[in-house]
Amino acid sequence: MLKLKPFYCFFILLIASCQSSTTKINYLDNFTAFIDELEFQKKSNSKINWKEKSDSLDLFIKRKDKFRLSLNDEQSIATLIDKFNNLKEVNSNSEMNVNFYFENSLSMNGYLSGKNFKQVMHRIYGNLGAYTVNPFFVNTKEYPQDDVLNKIDNSNIKEGDVGNSDHLFIFSNAIENAKENNLSIVVTDGIYSVKDGDVDIVSIDIETAFKHALTKNGIETVVLKLSSEFNGQYYQEASCPNKKKGGITINQQDRPYYVMLFGNSQSIDKALNEITVIDELPGFEEQARFFLTKNLKANYTILTTGDEKHGTFKASKKGSDLIEEIEDVKKFERPGFNGTPKSENYLQFGVAIDYSSISLPNTYKEAVKNYWVDDQLGYTVTSVSNVADMDKSSKTFKEVQHINDKNKTNFTHVITVKADKNLYGNLNIQLQNNLPAWIENTGVNDDCDIIDDVSHTFAFDQLMIGISKAYQKVNNNSQYLDINLKIKP
Repeated sequence: MLKLKPFYCFFILLIASCQSSTTKINYLDNFTAFIDELEFQKKSNSKINWKEKSDSLDLFIKRKDKFRLSLNDEQSIATLIDKFNNLKEVNSNSEMNVNFYFENSLSMNGYLSGKNFKQVMHRIYGNLGAYTVNPFFVNTKEYPQDDVLNKIDNSNIKEGDVGNSDHLFIFSNAIENAKENNLSIVVTDGIYSVKDGDVDIVSIDIETAFKHALTKNGIETVVLKLSSEFNGQYYQEASCPNKKKGGITINQQDRPYYVMLFGNSQSIDKALNEITVIDELPGFEEQARFFLTKNLKANYTILTTGDEKHGTFKASKKGSDLIEEIEDVKKFERPGFNGTPKSENYLQFGVAIDYSSISLPNTYKEAVKNYWVDDQLGYTVTSVSNVADMDKSSKTFKEVQHINDKNKTNFTHVITVKADKNLYGNLNIQLQNNLPAWIENTGVNDDCDIIDDVSHTFAFDQLMIGISKAYQKVNNNSQYLDINLKIKP
């Protein structure tokens, strides 16, 4: 029997001890990083899946028994657990106060008798009955009001400098007052007043203001585009020939206006579900949502069966329904007729993804143009489907439901990818942080022919570009999330 020399035994024990110590340090560092990330999400008002976070905490607590911990280590872990519990409890049930800002510039007068507009104002303000509401008229300053809805009904909205509107002030003020669980609602025509129609600086000014505000209060922004009758004076912003200081009279059935929401994720969700309920707002057309995306993640898995599947492959790892790697991959081929070349020679499969915590409209998530695919492989995104809208008898719906039931997951959408060449390698798909197309289509730099134009708002796209860029720069990325898959022959 081989006998180890004492020095050799000591060397082995020393190596084991070092490895154990290093592993313990990594464990403590990872636990600390987990709490630090949670603190950042809380400060930035990000949407937090507390069930998922609690499960992660339980794993950290269970792992600590694997290490030889000192008294200081035990105290550090206890402190981290206390921090978690405090973060979970802070403000979770605090009251949501609502700041209601109605832009009362002269350009808003034409909406006041509009049927859709009046119904929307009554619907929104009526839904505020359960909350403490601070109503204001706002233009270049804010002016508290006692009976704002009655004044809107009676076209009695003149207060302050109604000849001007300062959107830098309006939005910065709304963000500043959307702290903690509070919500700010802004009703505006969205027309950005600029000197002599100079729209080139609009997005820069708004971006600067939003970046400054977001560093202090990391809230979300929702923009709802609505339309209503407009009968009154319109004040042109561009350098139009024979421009009239008193505006021009227009009478339109569908002039756009906007309701904007500012608040943390929970307040915004509550507003969309209880206050600005889209299905209850006559004249609603479009929506967009902007938010901070640090550490944003989503579960995803390749579907090994379903209506999207064309070709053959299998999961590289057995025993799991959550698949990010496949192998033995072969294209789907349909034999040609009478010796003609093979047709439909391609690979296609679905990727189920959980978008439940991604605060974007489904119209954005389901738009193929919002996805970027690394061109090192030959794949493209051909469609994005909402599981809730699928035929309940379809293979895909049944497969997703089976995975969700078995794994207690919540896959909400299926992304279909397809390739006819360059099949093998690492496939990277990104949900891009794009400006919604409807915003680009809504903005216009020339409102000289506004009498016949019921679709556009002067400089609105520049206004929204500034907001979007501010969020992107604070986020420090141009995508919401990455999907990384591996396809092997």
